[in-house]
Amino acid sequence: MDFFNEIMKFGDIFESQETIDELKDISDEIKKYDVYDVLARISGLNLMPHNQNKSVLLDSLIAGIICEEENTYNSTYKMSAGKFKKLIGKINETNLALSIDPNENAFYQNVMLMDNYTVFNGIDNTPAYNLQMLIDILFNYENDFPKEYNQKIGRLMMLILGLSEEIARKISIKECEIASDEGKYVVIPDSEKVKEYAECVVFDEQRIQLFLKDYSDLLEEIIMPFGSGNVGSMNNRPFYSKPFVRNCRDNTIILLNVSLLPNFLFFQALKIASEFGIKDKVINRYNNYVWRDCRKSLEALEHHKIKESMLGIELINNAYYKECIVNVYNNQLMLTVFVCDDACDYSERTMHSEYPDEKHTLLFEKRMKYFFEKMQENAIERNDIYCLLIISGFGRGMGLRVAKNPSKYKSLQLNPFELHCISVNERKKENFVPRYIRAKEKVSTQIPNLFSELNAISIYTSNQYSFYLNDDFNPYNTTLLIAPGDSIDYINQSIRNEGAVLIDSYEDGWKTRVVLCDEMRNMYTEECMMETKRSTLCIRYNNCIIWITSGEIKEKADVNLNFSIMDTISYWLAECKDIIEDMELLNTLYHFSIILEGDKKAYYYAPTEDITVSDLIRVEKRGRHYNLVWTPKAYSQMSCKTNAKEKELCQMLLDILNNNAYEPVAYEDRLDKLFDNPMRRKIFSLDFQDKPYYKPILFTADRIVREEDEDYLLDIIGKSILQSSKWTYGVIPDEKRTMIANEVVGMLYKMLQEEIEVLSSHHLVEAIYSDLEEVLYKLMLAEKTYAYELSCYPEKEEQYITEYNNLNRVSLALKFMMEYVAAKPPKGEVTLGIGKYEYILAICSLIIEWAYKNDLFHYNIFNTPVEILKSDRIGMKQDEFYTIYQYGDKYRREQLYYKSSSDFHKKYIINHEDYSDSLDIAFQAEYGYSFTQFCRLIMGMIEYGKEREEQEVYIAPKEKLIEYIVQIDEKLSNEIAIAIIKDISLTERDDFLKVPSGFRKEDVYPWRFNRAYSFNRRPVIIRNDMIIWGNRQLYHMLMYVTDLIYEGKISTKNDKMCTLIGRISDDRGRKFNKLISDILSDMEVFVIDSNVDRINKKPVADKNGNTLGDIDVLIIDNEMHHIYVAEVKDFNFSRNPYEIQLEYQKMFVDGKKKCYATKHARRVDWVKEHLEDLKIYYQLSDVIWNVYGLFIVSEPLISTQVYHQKLEVVSRAELSVERIRSIK
Repeated sequence: MDFFNEIMKFGDIFESQETIDELKDISDEIKKYDVYDVLARISGLNLMPHNQNKSVLLDSLIAGIICEEENTYNSTYKMSAGKFKKLIGKINETNLALSIDPNENAFYQNVMLMDNYTVFNGIDNTPAYNLQMLIDILFNYENDFPKEYNQKIGRLMMLILGLSEEIARKISIKECEIASDEGKYVVIPDSEKVKEYAECVVFDEQRIQLFLKDYSDLLEEIIMPFGSGNVGSMNNRPFYSKPFVRNCRDNTIILLNVSLLPNFLFFQALKIASEFGIKDKVINRYNNYVWRDCRKSLEALEHHKIKESMLGIELINNAYYKECIVNVYNNQLMLTVFVCDDACDYSERTMHSEYPDEKHTLLFEKRMKYFFEKMQENAIERNDIYCLLIISGFGRGMGLRVAKNPSKYKSLQLNPFELHCISVNERKKENFVPRYIRAKEKVSTQIPNLFSELNAISIYTSNQYSFYLNDDFNPYNTTLLIAPGDSIDYINQSIRNEGAVLIDSYEDGWKTRVVLCDEMRNMYTEECMMETKRSTLCIRYNNCIIWITSGEIKEKADVNLNFSIMDTISYWLAECKDIIEDMELLNTLYHFSIILEGDKKAYYYAPTEDITVSDLIRVEKRGRHYNLVWTPKAYSQMSCKTNAKEKELCQMLLDILNNNAYEPVAYEDRLDKLFDNPMRRKIFSLDFQDKPYYKPILFTADRIVREEDEDYLLDIIGKSILQSSKWTYGVIPDEKRTMIANEVVGMLYKMLQEEIEVLSSHHLVEAIYSDLEEVLYKLMLAEKTYAYELSCYPEKEEQYITEYNNLNRVSLALKFMMEYVAAKPPKGEVTLGIGKYEYILAICSLIIEWAYKNDLFHYNIFNTPVEILKSDRIGMKQDEFYTIYQYGDKYRREQLYYKSSSDFHKKYIINHEDYSDSLDIAFQAEYGYSFTQFCRLIMGMIEYGKEREEQEVYIAPKEKLIEYIVQIDEKLSNEIAIAIIKDISLTERDDFLKVPSGFRKEDVYPWRFNRAYSFNRRPVIIRNDMIIWGNRQLYHMLMYVTDLIYEGKISTKNDKMCTLIGRISDDRGRKFNKLISDILSDMEVFVIDSNVDRINKKPVADKNGNTLGDIDVLIIDNEMHHIYVAEVKDFNFSRNPYEIQLEYQKMFVDGKKKCYATKHARRVDWVKEHLEDLKIYYQLSDVIWNVYGLFIVSEPLISTQVYHQKLEVVSRAELSVERIRSIK
């Protein structure tokens, strides 16, 4: 059974003889009134977004009216508003109202033909898209169609599109809110609106005649005569091919339904083509072009055509059926079938009917069988194949019967416009299509393929790329009815995201298509960079367009330099919008072309002198075109620490525009305000020779832990837990929470083992390491530039934080995977595919997450109940997780901003003493080599890598590397080099969970921090006799170990190292105390006293004379009459439950020794008891003083939040007058 054709038979039910009779009664009633006025009013209702899906009702009434002879409508009496409302009410009561479904298309869209025109879509399937494709092949690309044909259809298109745009402007469609209505009844506005809409669809006939004067026959082609006696059917009304009627009384013509116009133009293009004998030629060109656009959409989604001949496959490409095979990830395939309407038996009678035969289905069934056999011949697994069916029509219904599928998954069926929308919305979501197909496979839906697939896609994407809708049911065990209505939101989102418009080009006399790249700044770009070999940006203002273009991009260095300069210029010119729009400019378009002269490497040299930018950039004027000729000297000036040079550049460009205005405007004060924040800058200077972190990576893999993979795994976990028969639905007893968490971790670990053991080791370590290098580069870049980016784009704060968090998350997963692969190199033969790779990373991430949760339960940090939900998943209430996340998120934001803005706040630095001699001795005692030797070996390996600058991951034979290092550093011997490399390397071992002697079992737990046997401490991988490393990770390890030493956190059992670490910690604590005192003093608000052991000659001691310890910092606020007793602690942020528990014990739990909170409380009480002594000693006014206690710490204490401790804790980053005074 062809399901599609069976469904279409329902139309006969809705439009029964009873309904036809009802419509006849209504049209007879209209004979008492001015029929043209009534038609205009009915037609005008289509201009309301609420009525977009009601045209079935309105069209049926119009058809009933005009099928009668015109002379039966003799009345000139105008129908009252009330009567008109009742008349529409009668249509609403017919069975036709039951046929109405929610909208599945945008109310209006932009179509481009020498300008921008608004067309209305109505209920037709993608009419605006189809029309745009047709326009492109007729007018935007070279063709060999007869000139007379192009002129004739072009004239008709300009007329119809002009009328459509005129209507859109009259009703201000782009300014009103588009409210879609899912009801089944026509909505009627007030009488004034009805009249206004009616006037919009009435046009002067003489005007139309004048426009078509060279093609007088076209006028009759657009006007539907009365009296056909045929009302047609729901799918095909007679006036669909002639959507106007003539009003002979006042020489006007009335548009019967504005949404008919796109399909009407398509029909006329083919009809006129038939007259010229080129119909097949036009439709073939059209279908080939749409197929090209589909492949372009697939490429935007990273699916590129493969050579099918390598698989011994021959593809079909005929007039109605086309095929290609594209890649999925790096080891899977997607068979793409394009089925199109070849206009067979296409006429005004069939333009909205079903396709007349089954040749598509017959060929499709045959081809699916062919592909099934070919995939088997090539030993390609069915789960490595996906099928995408693209059905391309232009008004007629087309469907395919289910055929034998070479894929394990159901085929995904889309039309070309739906695929285009996906390519716009999901282009940053790598391999969206196969991920969606996999997720949809588990969902059972009613009435497949009846409505747009975008309905399901909209649900999936708006639900964090999952069909898991809530905790109360399992969507994969339930048949879902995915009704129409959601697709419209997805389509509108795509249209907004793309923002495609036609504007004046930087090439005189031409227009060009651009797409949106920054909505807030009204910034656009062309999409043809690969064709033109140049980058383009434009900014649209109310009074002009400004283009910024690059020269031809010939080499990799051109990409970064041009992007940097164009990004800077476009940003600042966009920010100067108010200034530029105040200028009365002589032209409406200006073009700045970037030209790079000189050695590209020299552009990155540091400036040797301060020179004004405008003196270094040569400006060559050609009318409204300006060449900005850059040299290395000019570009190097931009690397200053503030935005001063960017301001000079911006002022130079504004002066160019201002000098081209009728009257110059004064803008200096506004420009000063724009640049008053020195961190608001676009160009950065990063020395990657000094810090390997910053070596640029041009082409990135953008590896992340995909939420779709985690969603997939969560279903597996829940199902497996229930199938174990140990657990059932409901709340898990508190004492068993760790048990179920351990079981989940064990299950995931077994999955990890099984997934990795079948892999081939060939290039596996290198692939993981390459991603680790990229992730570290991005993390370090974020920590350097976050404050600058946020200053430029405050609206992107959440995006930046999400990206930063995702980088940290995938970094942990990658390091875990690397540690496992280094310990247990797989012996299988399966090449790691990207999809499988990301799936394994999701397993790694979930192991870390569940082990983390287990520790939260183990240390009684959380009281959250664990429950096996009706949805077959393990669930937990998120309140406590959200609290801890919020606190951690607040800390990350503060630290990220603080670190990246360090150049712009006063330097409060703890200057370490020179411990180098002591550190060398302690290192020698601990490891058998000095710290200096340790550093020199690492720098030697980094130098080896620098000499191979084109690579990111380095591989060297062990002997060759050691020989190289010893040769360039005489202070290192072979023995020392071997020892150090051994201590910074990960090697193969029998059991991943069993560490070598001398280490704790926790040293391999990836959810724990500061592990001695971790990738952070051992970023070198030894494979047989080869050494593998990356310079960024190696340098990071050096910085990490150095920080561990100077923060007193490095684990050691050696007495000399213990003594040194204790000394460093004491010195650091003392100096941190001094630093906090200096910060508070520099506020010039408080009286500050540090290390207070007595006041007014009275020691800080209890009643028995036992000292209570010094008051670290005493803060006196004379204005507010507050005294703050501050305990200063140089704490590190606790990153996992184990550290949180240790922090909590030190801070709040009394044992043999009193905790910090208890000691501090005693000192606060002492101050309260000795207020009079404070007044005397510090000469305070004799008023009531309030005393408060607080901790000032280097980094926030998370234990105060998770254990709900009422203690005021202020981190160094948030230290301010306001924060101190907020303490009550």
